[in-house]
Amino acid sequence: MTQPQVRTARPPRVLRAASVSNVTALTPHLLSITFKGDALAGFDTRGPAEHLRVFFPRDGEPRPVMPEFGPDGRPLDGQPRPLSRVYTPRAFDPETNELVVEFALHDDGEGPGTLWARRARLGDEVVISGPSGAYNVDPAADWYVIAGDHAGLPAVATVLETLPPDAQTLVYAEVPDASEEIELRSPAAVHTIWLHSGHDVPGRALAEALRSADLPQGNGRIFVACEAASMRDIRRHLLHERNLPREAIHTHGYWQHGEANHPDHDLGQDVE
Repeated sequence: MTQPQVRTARPPRVLRAASVSNVTALTPHLLSITFKGDALAGFDTRGPAEHLRVFFPRDGEPRPVMPEFGPDGRPLDGQPRPLSRVYTPRAFDPETNELVVEFALHDDGEGPGTLWARRARLGDEVVISGPSGAYNVDPAADWYVIAGDHAGLPAVATVLETLPPDAQTLVYAEVPDASEEIELRSPAAVHTIWLHSGHDVPGRALAEALRSADLPQGNGRIFVACEAASMRDIRRHLLHERNLPREAIHTHGYWQHGEANHPDHDLGQDVE
């Protein structure tokens, strides 16, 4: 007899209405969008590489139409799910209730996030939930390797900004070309290698760079945020060819080439 599926209870979802107060193009494929609103009061970040969810209005709607959520944190049966995507909170000012989110624009298989961000104007309304899932920086680590593609750059930047000053850090950043490079700041001594993918398969340059990387000795940590298939290739290499302990590796597939609705919780845990 098939057992009924048990849904895990989630904490109550806090929904915050906000509107666009600024749009800045950082690169041809990276937009910085600032949201502002009284409902953002109390927004609290707990560490780098967190994720929040932005709910978008459908075409013809002035604002997102939100369903009623049940105790498990999911929409009640029969209610339409609003359009949404998950992003990294880049910065938050509690004095002005302004939240900065950077949107990577994908050219292939554009999803609702990219379509909305390309058309974003001052005053456009969204609903935001989160954040959660902060990455734990280990102050005792001897070295860090931080790797990401253009979608992972906001998370990479937040990790770099929270590293201890004595952390030996190597960064691999894959972007289409030099016009997509951004300034990366850190209190640590960081060596950044920019990889230009051009028209190649997304993530291939990043995976090849990590395969050939000369990793330091000692207690290290690796953070990877990129396209999902490449993330698995990298994770498999680190686990099975480098024999690194699982607790030293954090991987996250932020998107998948050719797919508009890749799950936001893909950590590559299926790679054994």
